[in-house]
Amino acid sequence: MGQRKRIRRGTTGWQKLISRQSGSGLSVLEFCRREGINASLFRRWQSRLTSLNSDGELPSGTMRDVEAPAPFIDLGEVRSGGPRLEVRLDLGGGLVLSIARG
Repeated sequence: MGQRKRIRRGTTGWQKLISRQSGSGLSVLEFCRREGINASLFRRWQSRLTSLNSDGELPSGTMRDVEAPAPFIDLGEVRSGGPRLEVRLDLGGGLVLSIARG
C-alpha cells in the first residue's frame, strides 16, 4: 500500500473541513475515512476550534495557525566594528535566543 501525502493545514483549513463534515451528515469516522484524514487529529482540531475565545483567537497554550507569517523587525544597518549590539528573542515556552556582538 502506498503512503498518503501529508497535508499541512492551518486553522482556516481545519475550520473548512469541520464545517464540511458537519454539513455532510456523515459521522466523523466515516467523513475522515472518505477524506483520508486521521480521525483523532480531526477531533483534536474540532475540540480546539470550538474553544475559541470571544476575540476569535485560540486560548493560550493551543496550536496557532501555522499559515500566519511572523512579523519582520528591521534592526537597521549593522556594521562590523560598531558599538555593542544585543538581540534577544523570546521564543516562548521558556526558550530565549540571544545574539550579542561586542
